[in-house]
Amino acid sequence: MSLDERFWSATLEELKQGFVLDEETDSYRCLVCGESFLRGEIFRQGERMFEAGKYASIHVVERHGSMLDYLLRLDKKSTGLTELQKELVGQFAAGLSDADIVKRAGGSASTIRNHRFVLKEKARQAKLLLAIMDMMEQGQGTANAPKFVPIHRTATQVDERYAMTEEENTSLLKQYFPNGPDGPLMSFPRKEKRKIAVLRHIASFFKGEVKYSEKEVNERLQQFWSKDYVTLRRYLIQYGFLDREEDGSAYWVKESGNDANEIAAVTSRSKEPKSGKGKEKVAISKSGNLSKEQRKLLTAEYQERERSMGVYQITNEKNGKVYIGSSNNLDGLWNRERFILDMGTHMNKGLQGDWKQHGAEAFRFEIVEIYKPEEKLRYDYKDVRDEEGQELAGVVRDYRRKMEKLKERWLEKLQPYGEKGYH
Repeated sequence: MSLDERFWSATLEELKQGFVLDEETDSYRCLVCGESFLRGEIFRQGERMFEAGKYASIHVVERHGSMLDYLLRLDKKSTGLTELQKELVGQFAAGLSDADIVKRAGGSASTIRNHRFVLKEKARQAKLLLAIMDMMEQGQGTANAPKFVPIHRTATQVDERYAMTEEENTSLLKQYFPNGPDGPLMSFPRKEKRKIAVLRHIASFFKGEVKYSEKEVNERLQQFWSKDYVTLRRYLIQYGFLDREEDGSAYWVKESGNDANEIAAVTSRSKEPKSGKGKEKVAISKSGNLSKEQRKLLTAEYQERERSMGVYQITNEKNGKVYIGSSNNLDGLWNRERFILDMGTHMNKGLQGDWKQHGAEAFRFEIVEIYKPEEKLRYDYKDVRDEEGQELAGVVRDYRRKMEKLKERWLEKLQPYGEKGYH
């Protein structure tokens, strides 16, 4: 059974804990990366020993942050949640009050309460749907129903192209790989459904948790299509099967979003021993979620990270119009902008109108320039003073002015006025 099959067939409790018991191999398997832990085997963690089931839950937290973090990074087509809703769920789970969330993202307390209500309604509907589907599966009428190929969790857009039965998939692979599954590829299909089947098969030749150089990727793809392996590489990225560094220095099987490795690294760093104090013990809850101690460590590191400032662009991919903005806090900016636009209160009326007409999916966000200050700035601005001991409020105003000047240069360069933009 493939990793995606295990993931989609897991029970609610198994999804929450992040691993399943594989009866065939008598081992616990991580639902995120597929790593297995043989039942009965003992694993060492620091100075303590754990049996396989307990160690599997430790693995989920250390490697992937938590199952809540992981599930919230999945696509809207997988969870049914918008980016805004996912952000709010994370804040609700962290124990933030409605007032705290309003301070962070704007809006009003009544709006946040309304989101809580909507999420509760979604949960009620999901319960009923699960019960209905469970009873349907138990009925005799589904005994001969076709079995669909699981959709990979990192698919960039899920639609009817993925409605493929195992029988259809097998037939297509025989057609496009007449000499066997190892290739070569007879031709690259034009139809999207067939294209996905071929790409899914080729992606299965790459191992999860392994970083490949571009040369290694090319060598693997050449065995399938030496004529144009670059096209295969591009499509594997485009359809969410593989991910890569911006400079192409490393490629890997995509897990759940661009920040999967980053979050795992932050979690790991937060538990490294501090000099002179020995290894710090961090409690892990049975549910696999971050413990209170872990959250404190992550929060402290979050506040000490370097502040990111610069200019950003929002592009309407329906008509090509752009909006240019600047900020002295780029972290989470797109989520804040989306929140304001979803609330219908954005200060740019043209952008707001098109957002309402075309929907969030029609817009792309990108950072066009990052400002590099001479001194390192903590995220919370602590310990930032100029040579004359300028007060914090003055420092903040000064950087805001610099960002505005940077924005003006981009407005002059791009001229996003009239039909070209929202200014």
